[in-house]
Amino acid sequence: MTRTRTSVLLTVLLVGASLTAGVTSAGIGYQAQDDDADEVAVESDEVFWQGQFLELSAGEANASEVWSVRNVDDGEVGGLVTQVLLDDSGSATFGTSGLDGQYVVVDEQGEPVAFKNGTAVGRTDVSGADWEVAVQTLNATFDETTVRNDDSDDARADLQIESNRAEYPLRFFSEDMSAEELADVFANVEVRDGQAVATRTVGDDTAFDANFSGVEAGTYNVTVAAADASARDTAGIVVSEPVEGSASLANATVVEQRGDVARFNVTLDGTDEATVTVGSRDLGYLARFGVVDEDDDGEVAVDLNTYLAGQQNQSGVSAVGEDNVTGYELQTDPIPGRLDAATYPIRTYVGGQQTGVGTMILETASVDGVRVWTAPDVGEIESASQLTDVVAEDDDIAYQDFAIVELRASGIGGYVENVSDLNNEETGLSMALTRGVEMNVPETEVSLDRATLIRDEDTDQLFLVFDTTRLEEGASYTANFTVTERNPYVSAENASSYTANFSVVERTASFDEPVRVSASSDAAVTGSSTVAPGTELTVAVESVGAEPFFDRQTVEVGPDGAWEAAFDLSGVANATEFTATIDEPAANATGVVVTDADADAEETTTEAEDEDATETTAADGEEDETTEAEETTEAEETTEAEETTEAEEAEDETTEADAEAEATTEPEDETTEADDEAEETTEADAAEETTTEEEVASASTPGFGPVALVIAGALALVVAALVGRR
Repeated sequence: MTRTRTSVLLTVLLVGASLTAGVTSAGIGYQAQDDDADEVAVESDEVFWQGQFLELSAGEANASEVWSVRNVDDGEVGGLVTQVLLDDSGSATFGTSGLDGQYVVVDEQGEPVAFKNGTAVGRTDVSGADWEVAVQTLNATFDETTVRNDDSDDARADLQIESNRAEYPLRFFSEDMSAEELADVFANVEVRDGQAVATRTVGDDTAFDANFSGVEAGTYNVTVAAADASARDTAGIVVSEPVEGSASLANATVVEQRGDVARFNVTLDGTDEATVTVGSRDLGYLARFGVVDEDDDGEVAVDLNTYLAGQQNQSGVSAVGEDNVTGYELQTDPIPGRLDAATYPIRTYVGGQQTGVGTMILETASVDGVRVWTAPDVGEIESASQLTDVVAEDDDIAYQDFAIVELRASGIGGYVENVSDLNNEETGLSMALTRGVEMNVPETEVSLDRATLIRDEDTDQLFLVFDTTRLEEGASYTANFTVTERNPYVSAENASSYTANFSVVERTASFDEPVRVSASSDAAVTGSSTVAPGTELTVAVESVGAEPFFDRQTVEVGPDGAWEAAFDLSGVANATEFTATIDEPAANATGVVVTDADADAEETTTEAEDEDATETTAADGEEDETTEAEETTEAEETTEAEETTEAEEAEDETTEADAEAEATTEPEDETTEADDEAEETTEADAAEETTTEEEVASASTPGFGPVALVIAGALALVVAALVGRR
């Protein structure tokens, strides 16, 4: 039977065979102790465990004295822990609950006292008298999360006990089972004084066999505690009835990034509930929970938020839709950070028997950047699939359309659910939209409350959708997304910031002019617009002439902003004018209908004009070549004529010199020679005239006219000069 000790400061301690009393003070609390766990004798230079009761004896000579337990502070006697009053025999007992460190017992004079096997051996210095109280660690876990209550091996499990203490007595408690039931389940456990007590001392690594055959189905928590100290821990296990059926994983391998939500589907066959475990003790994270198929579709979709998983008081596990998750238990200590990148096993159990296995692969998260898209205003957008069906990438966004800022980032799905989550110091995220600086207009930040957040967890995309009617037409904007080192998945070295720009432009539409269409069944009117691709335009053509017509078509704007509307204008008279209009954005133009024959004739005329232009250009080229040839010939002939004239002039000068010499030598012959010269001159003139006529005749030959005339004139001048000299 456990005896109760009442702590009363400075109360006489009676130590006897049937009663033990303890004194407590600051740092020492009440503690119950088994009969089997006797007091431990104080001994200098020994280690004791927090929660133990220590006894000492100083002899009858020191009876009724008040001694003290004090801290050891930097090798010296320190502050008071508690006072102990020695009984008539000089003995006392005190507890160690709450103590942790080095201590010493001092006498009434404050001198340290050394002890051997609980007996004082004399005063000494602190180093010879001190002793230590340490905190015992204790960890208890079952090696199975679920067992059955039949006679099979699936009803068995091991309770593993780990501690930093080599040997100690152990007790078992449970609010779900009596001491007798515990003794039936665990080997080497028996009932003593109404308590389940281990029949052997426990070491630093000890296992107790457990058999849950015949135990009522349910969840059981078993607490194990050191019988003489404060250390204790609780382990849980689920006991199930043998059932038919199985559970497996529809997607056996799940790949996600740290911080995202991993989804896996548990398929049930022949049962509507199962037990699931994720992780392992070796990985430092093991969670166990049940799943219940409430909507009877044979499947339970489970979401595991990897940002919350393993946290204190946070399961991070939920079921999708009407189904439920029950009995969640974290079977390892809470993790100090977030789940690391690793491969985590997923196991399924039915009736305590494993029936399926899979894996969850967590990868490192990343941010790929920011982009800008546009989309027509198609009303309320509630899902990413609605959005991705209509968006087009563009940074010039027409007023009244949607401006969409895309954040492509993995690893944030577990903690970003609302626009406000994008600006959170704890998660290290910052998102801002600013209006650009303009003349006399400062940069201003736009509230993100103007945006709608759309998430696509499958593609790791987040979309901030802005209605540009809540922005300013003609203004430019910058979107900035920053991840700082405060984020649990980011270090100071890989913190980053991303930006994208866009402008809100005027909403316009126009026609490709001139608007000339054929009188056919598919007459095309084309144009362009600044509105988002996919926007529908209503294009109409109307003529109020002698043969009036009207038609309206709805067309979509293409990716490049172009559009085309086809009308049936067959039978419309040539040269019929009409008006083309667009309702919104408003636009109009005047067009004309051209019949097919006229269109062909016009095309033929155009081609002929083009051919004439080509031939004229070629002729001009040939004429240029002829002119260059003529210029070259004239230059050569002129040069030859000049050279001939110079030679003849030199010859004339030589002849005159000879004649003068003869006249000086033979004067008597002057008359005769003069007559002869006159005759020769006459003959020469006649010959020269004949030559000139022939040359003139030759000069009239086609192609040489101008050149021949020049040469003839030059020769005539030469002859005249010769005649004149004679």
